[in-house]
Amino acid sequence: MGNDSTTQRLRRLLEERILLFDGAMGTMIQRAGLGEEDFRGARFRDHPDSLQGNNDLLVLTRPDVIREIHQHYLDAGADIIETNTFNANAFSQADYGLEAAVYELNVAAARLAKEATASRVDQDAFVAGAIGPLNKTLSLSPDVNDPGFRALTFDEARDAYAEQVRGLIDGGVDLLLVETIFDTLNAKAA
Repeated sequence: MGNDSTTQRLRRLLEERILLFDGAMGTMIQRAGLGEEDFRGARFRDHPDSLQGNNDLLVLTRPDVIREIHQHYLDAGADIIETNTFNANAFSQADYGLEAAVYELNVAAARLAKEATASRVDQDAFVAGAIGPLNKTLSLSPDVNDPGFRALTFDEARDAYAEQVRGLIDGGVDLLLVETIFDTLNAKAA
């Protein structure tokens, strides 16, 4: 993650004042009114599954939209912006047939956010690698007739999060943010 000087600057600022995070990425993406073509871009034009709603994919297909959202939050005074990676894990991306792109999505999202923070020269800004929930839980069975059944193992959840974290770190995030994970065992895996 961030180098020692970045970590020191972040800690110093946290001792001085409350730092502000950005706001909801998904809401801002919805405001952009994007369609299936935006999510596909040229690269995924022939992908067999629908991609609309895969907001994480926009870091590859419409980075201009994500960059603009980051810039709005920075202009509004955010000290920390989150990567657009809430669902950039193998289980969530499997819904779109894009689990092979997970690492690339995370690296691209981190780099895009870092580029946005570099544009602010008047004060420090940091990038938090957003790690959201999986679409499967470790604590509850998806089968009411088999309460002991689990759709994934702890190791599978941990490995999915590890792949995401590797991409975020390799992309240059300053810190990691585990967020909105409603299953405590999934959070432990993260």
